[in-house]
Amino acid sequence: MSDGIPRATPAENAAFIAAFLLPGLLRGTVTTARPGHTVTNRLGTLGYAHRLTAQLRERYGGRPVLVKGLAGPTLLVLSGEDVREVLSASDEVYSLAAPEKLKGLAPFLDGTLLLSTGAERRERAAFVGEVLGSAETAHRMADRFAEIAAEEAATLVPGVVTYDRLDACWNRVARRCLYGDAARDDHELSRVLARLRLAGNWAGLRGRAQARLSARYDELITGHLLRAEPGSLAALAAATPRGPATSVVRQAAFWLMGFTVPTPALMQSLALLASFPCPPARLRGCLLEGLRLWAPVPVLVRTTTRDTDWYGDVLPAGTSVLIPLILHARDSRLGYAHTFSPGIWDDGTAEREWLLGPFSRGDGQCKGMNLALHVATAFLAELLRRATPELEGRPLPPRLPLMLDTLKLRIVLREAAR
Repeated sequence: MSDGIPRATPAENAAFIAAFLLPGLLRGTVTTARPGHTVTNRLGTLGYAHRLTAQLRERYGGRPVLVKGLAGPTLLVLSGEDVREVLSASDEVYSLAAPEKLKGLAPFLDGTLLLSTGAERRERAAFVGEVLGSAETAHRMADRFAEIAAEEAATLVPGVVTYDRLDACWNRVARRCLYGDAARDDHELSRVLARLRLAGNWAGLRGRAQARLSARYDELITGHLLRAEPGSLAALAAATPRGPATSVVRQAAFWLMGFTVPTPALMQSLALLASFPCPPARLRGCLLEGLRLWAPVPVLVRTTTRDTDWYGDVLPAGTSVLIPLILHARDSRLGYAHTFSPGIWDDGTAEREWLLGPFSRGDGQCKGMNLALHVATAFLAELLRRATPELEGRPLPPRLPLMLDTLKLRIVLREAAR
């Protein structure tokens, strides 16, 4: 098609702001702000976003729509073909270093792979890929990390698992895997990171606080890297070649932030497993299903780095490109859109479908995805080996809701008979 990109009407622009931008500000652009999370759940904002994007797709025949965001024009990507076009393209065309991320994250994550472009990104990607995705990590450290996950999971049984209790437990797993057993009780490290992320929700308006916290965070990370405890990723990082722009401290600082993604996935998976039977061999799929059904970040954002052609129109450099996961992962044309279907992650269905990407796709795919899933699967397997999960209140319905308030879930782990 070459008849240009449709421009949203004033009413559609207002609806876009109400469905995506305002709820995003309430929830937090960098991390979840609890009051905003509660408000958006009560209002059902993701349901509104899903209906709006489905209507726009039907109205404009699946073509992307140019809407007016708070920071300028935004291309709303509504078809699977266009999702593939964006995510399969080079980061040098559609950059992950979007202005929204830079404002909130740069004060403490400047120099990380996430916010890098060009030659620096290639250098950092090689280093991060070697540490997080190397054969040594996959084979030599995988078993040790699974042991750590099992040891910490055992501390939750028997008992009632809340989000906060699970998060504290998982953070111990993350600190031990990344920086070694000596970091297990370094609660300050996780507290400083949490405060940095909350400050980042203010899009740079709390720069002084972020600068102070960032200095302390780097100091703590540096101490763990210098110790390079054997069996940790810190030790592997110390032995991995790097270039002048690698910024090892900042990469290692970001790993802890990235390792928090499994917390909501684990909580969601326990709720799903308490409601629907699932064979142990599909626990990895269970985790991915939780992330598909209720993505912690409901949109993927990229920024064009050069003028690009779209449907005969030229999209200027610096245009935001937004992929609404809430539309694509819950597309009514997918037979499994609203149901618990862990098998799609085993039979190739999800791999073939670019609409499904909890960890993104292409150049932007998380380098630590397989490692995080391996450790989280071991954690979940140990919980299920020791206990049977029961969801307090009513089990989840067969047709799953668009929103699940993980902060309010309570999972009873009843110790299994041996």
